[in-house]
Amino acid sequence: MILIKLFALSSLIILALSAGGCSDSTYISGSSGTEPPIAQKTEVSLKKTIDDYMTYVGTPSGVPGTIVAVKMNGYQPWYYATGSAEINVADGTQKVAMKAALPFRIASITKMFIAQTVIMLAQEGKIDLTKSVDYYLPGALTDRNADNASKITINMLLNHTSGLYSYVTSDAGLLRGTGPTHDLPMYRFVTGLGQAHWIHSFSPQDDVLKFANTFSPPASIVVPNGFDSGTSEVGNPFLTNPYFAPGTDLHYSNTNYYLLGLLIEKVSDSHDVATEIKRLITDPLGLSDTYLPTTSNTFTNPAHVHGYADYFNNQSYLTAMDDALLKFHWAAATSGWENGDGKLEDFTDIDPSFTWTTGGIISSAKDLLTFSEFIMKTRVQSGQEAGKWILGAPLDVSTSFQYGRGIARINDVMFGHGGQFAGYNVAVYWYAPLDIYFLVMTNKYSYTDNDPNNIGGTIVAGADTLYKPVAKTSASTEDPNTAIINGLLGVLEQDPGVAKTMKKAMVAPFRLPDVSSLMR
Repeated sequence: MILIKLFALSSLIILALSAGGCSDSTYISGSSGTEPPIAQKTEVSLKKTIDDYMTYVGTPSGVPGTIVAVKMNGYQPWYYATGSAEINVADGTQKVAMKAALPFRIASITKMFIAQTVIMLAQEGKIDLTKSVDYYLPGALTDRNADNASKITINMLLNHTSGLYSYVTSDAGLLRGTGPTHDLPMYRFVTGLGQAHWIHSFSPQDDVLKFANTFSPPASIVVPNGFDSGTSEVGNPFLTNPYFAPGTDLHYSNTNYYLLGLLIEKVSDSHDVATEIKRLITDPLGLSDTYLPTTSNTFTNPAHVHGYADYFNNQSYLTAMDDALLKFHWAAATSGWENGDGKLEDFTDIDPSFTWTTGGIISSAKDLLTFSEFIMKTRVQSGQEAGKWILGAPLDVSTSFQYGRGIARINDVMFGHGGQFAGYNVAVYWYAPLDIYFLVMTNKYSYTDNDPNNIGGTIVAGADTLYKPVAKTSASTEDPNTAIINGLLGVLEQDPGVAKTMKKAMVAPFRLPDVSSLMR
């Protein structure tokens, strides 16, 4: 049996109250004269896999809802939505049911769009991918990055081999304290609940560049141990700034794609990233739901998915915990870091300027599938990306994680990207052996691996039925979004038509490990 594990996008858990009996499904065969690619029984089991799993891992502060899409070669996509697009945060009851057509934030899948925009500008002769950052953006990299400014190429930004320190993830974990640490971008963004508007430039006053150029990671930090009111020292949780010499390694860094945004604005005729994405991608492909917000107003259309997090819900908590960053605290009951207080916060109305070209785009399941298929056909299947893949550090010897110009490649068979930020978890992948596209969107983000809600469980297809859940595993051993897709594949492999394709493709059973830590 085939079990595929994708990038972890944190918890796929559903509020029990909002999951019950409310779903939206669209299934269309290839044409009026074509048999559906799967049997009706299989479609029923696909829905049951999603519904049962979300109920199975349900908790009071679980994910309100999800959108799932599957597209098989030669057929129109199958969409399924369940749970809530908007809830009352006080009690978790449903305000708006989830619908498959609703737009949502796609977080780091934005990088696929930015990379494609840069590549197309290069094809127009406006960018030389072998030139340095300093060539196009003189003065953007200073201080700690000054010596590397002429060595970091645009290709290195695209494939995360620049060594530049990531401005998003640096202090989102263990860092605590007062003083200079409170000037870090992530802290100010979160404590302001995302309301501050960020101005993008490559001047010394640019907040993101100032941080990436000057942040000095502590060799170690001291944290409460949670058991005897004492403290424990944690060694070097933030690595070094820069991570390594340009071109010598791979480390996923949002700073790379922030600089690509500045590059697009510098070289394009419009000098506007949103305009270039529209001109080069969304208009030609007819992606009517996809855009990069350019003002502090996140949405102009009220019909959208709300995003939630168990995160920074109680202002008094910060005072009580000596200004603990990002509301993390040591929980003796779980023997690990635990975020939040079991209540969801609505993050829908954050200002999108903080993530910008690293994760600010809004899209829909329909648009993402269309774009993903376009990228895979024109760049991956065509061989355009051959020789562009950079090998990342595997989590274990059985893992092959590679990154090439906005696309992740796992064990040579799964291509795509994951995204997670401020209330949304999204994954879109192409499974090459069977030419199947999968998309999963959930509207809750868990900020720590040990979040009590971030508990995975494997769904497998039993020999006697199409669906069979197994016992829960320990926290974080399998991402729940992954489990959903594992379940979908487990069901599909038992469909007579799909089974023939699988046999023809000679797909050997394997399992991909959780590579989410490589994408932060």
